[in-house]
Amino acid sequence: MTSLYIPLLALGAALCFSSGQICSRLGLKYGTPTSATSFSLFTSTVILFVALGPFISWEHAPPVGLLLFIGAGVLSPFCTQILLFVSATKVGISRASPLRNTTPLFAGLMAVLVLGETVTVAIATGTLLIIIGASLLGMKDSEAAAPYQPIYLLLPIMAAFLGGFSSPMRKLGYSMIDSVPLAIWMVQGGGFAALLLYLLVTGKYRELVFRRETLWWFGVSGALNSAAVSLNMTALEMGDVVLVSPLIATTPLFTVILSTVFLRSLERVTLKVLVGAASICLGGIVLTTF
Repeated sequence: MTSLYIPLLALGAALCFSSGQICSRLGLKYGTPTSATSFSLFTSTVILFVALGPFISWEHAPPVGLLLFIGAGVLSPFCTQILLFVSATKVGISRASPLRNTTPLFAGLMAVLVLGETVTVAIATGTLLIIIGASLLGMKDSEAAAPYQPIYLLLPIMAAFLGGFSSPMRKLGYSMIDSVPLAIWMVQGGGFAALLLYLLVTGKYRELVFRRETLWWFGVSGALNSAAVSLNMTALEMGDVVLVSPLIATTPLFTVILSTVFLRSLERVTLKVLVGAASICLGGIVLTTF
């Protein structure tokens, strides 16, 4: 039964992540990307700190383990989101998003090298199918490609690498700390501390838009992300990175489905979307069945 919980937790996290993205897109009609990241992360941090506070146990919590979780929070989602935003402005989101979606490839590679996990044929096949599908869903149709400097393609690749590296860091942290609430605290706290430092150093805090609409939509996004983080961290504690990370990568599939319902005027279903969705579904079936 435990083996069934792991994919369900990971898919639940993907659904919550995608729902949060929909809310953020609705909120971006009234605010800025900086506002979306800041308000969402602030809300999720407050919720997780308050909800999990009574269950925190500091016993058997070595500093190295705490630092691993804090570092993982800094890498993802904070650094990965910043790199994705910057790369989108440099090479376009149609190029940046597919490269960012190769995260499971790096996560699986690092899990094998660092944690000694085993990659089966089914896991490799399912991961590849999900990466292909997520990349197709992340690519936007455009009539003409804007010129860009190829060197900037390294930015989304770096985001994918950092996102992939953060999962083994969390799994390694669990070998030292067995408290899931404490692990979530450290991951969330690390990301939020990095955000505050970024806002102060860059002066981006001036771009924050305090309106009822932004506070509502980005706040709801943060609440959904808090649920996603909890489910993701629990899945990682119970299962291997090579299984959990690809299932988290099904997020674009749920995003497309929800977009067709809540953002009909902004989204349309194309052959590329259908192929991408089918590829992700097939990958998920391969991962959870074989």
